[in-house]
Amino acid sequence: MAAETEFAASGFATARLADIAERVGITRAAVIYHFRDKEALYDSVLEAAFEPLSERIQASVTEPGSSAERIERVIGAWFDYATDRPTLGRLFIREVASAEGSLRPEVERLAAPMFAAFLNTIEQGLRDGEFRAGNAVQVANILSGATIWLTSGAHLMGVDDNESVAERLAQYRDELTGVARYLLGIRPQGEPEENPSD
Repeated sequence: MAAETEFAASGFATARLADIAERVGITRAAVIYHFRDKEALYDSVLEAAFEPLSERIQASVTEPGSSAERIERVIGAWFDYATDRPTLGRLFIREVASAEGSLRPEVERLAAPMFAAFLNTIEQGLRDGEFRAGNAVQVANILSGATIWLTSGAHLMGVDDNESVAERLAQYRDELTGVARYLLGIRPQGEPEENPSD
């Protein structure tokens, strides 16, 4: 976790193995003993950060339920994981900001299955007529971007005296679900079908 914190704070290019070793309380040589170089350590950090999220998202879309229920489970899983691990969003923002044309293959390998699961669920809902609107790629990008921004910047949020950061994040999670429903044209439960002749 010390390496993840350092890479999230400084980025790959400026993070130093000596600083990471100091965070852990070991020598730089000890880090090199376990990881051949900084890039190997960084790839290990990315895998440790993204693999559990990928597993949660895959589980969210394979559980039974409507497409709307599955999308809401994905949003919940993504938001909760990123809230618990705010360095994840910072790592991803740094990767996207430094990408020239495409993500590095190591990052693409980790991100692609999650994005595909999200897109496939949206596309299934559109095919089934459960979702009335929405471009799957745009919706996925809007929701992913909002999640990354809100969770990685939680420590910067101004909160009222009567509200904690955790309460604010729970509110954002609910609002993000509402945004998803709006973007996909999902009717609230109990809302009647629109009559085209009206």
